[in-house]
Amino acid sequence: MKQHETKVIFLLEDTEAGEPDVIAFFPEMYYNKEMYKTTFTSYSHIGQHAGCHIDYANSLKMANKEQYNDLLKELIGQGYDNLKILNKS
Repeated sequence: MKQHETKVIFLLEDTEAGEPDVIAFFPEMYYNKEMYKTTFTSYSHIGQHAGCHIDYANSLKMANKEQYNDLLKELIGQGYDNLKILNKS
């Protein structure tokens, strides 16, 4: 039996320090579906799981593999072992 894939998009979030942070956005995983129909789960090094509005996610640029590789390793360490990465690079 094939395990369900978890779709993820790695995005770049601007910071005051100038170096963008990478966040993982899960487009099929609602953060709280009963309360927020347009807010999905995201994950970052600092803060870990949080809600992310679809409009905000759509305003961000996709990260490349070099940029998201560390966060990908962290997600795998957190138990996300069947990720389907939707980034183009």
